[in-house]
Amino acid sequence: MSQTEKQIAGNQRRTLRTMRTKLLAMASDWDGLDQFNMSQLTELADKVDEVSQQMVADDMQGER
Repeated sequence: MSQTEKQIAGNQRRTLRTMRTKLLAMASDWDGLDQFNMSQLTELADKVDEVSQQMVADDMQGER
């Protein structure tokens, strides 16, 4: 049995939220040690969040 697009998006949104949390924890490890690494990881976490939110928007459009 294959998953619907809505199920795939839901699963991936949850995974992306977990990734974002892990990336922010990694960025925190660099606080006070290396601003570049901290910044890069924070930006990556922001991008992950952006992608996750876009999946929500795409998912909602499909329900209309």
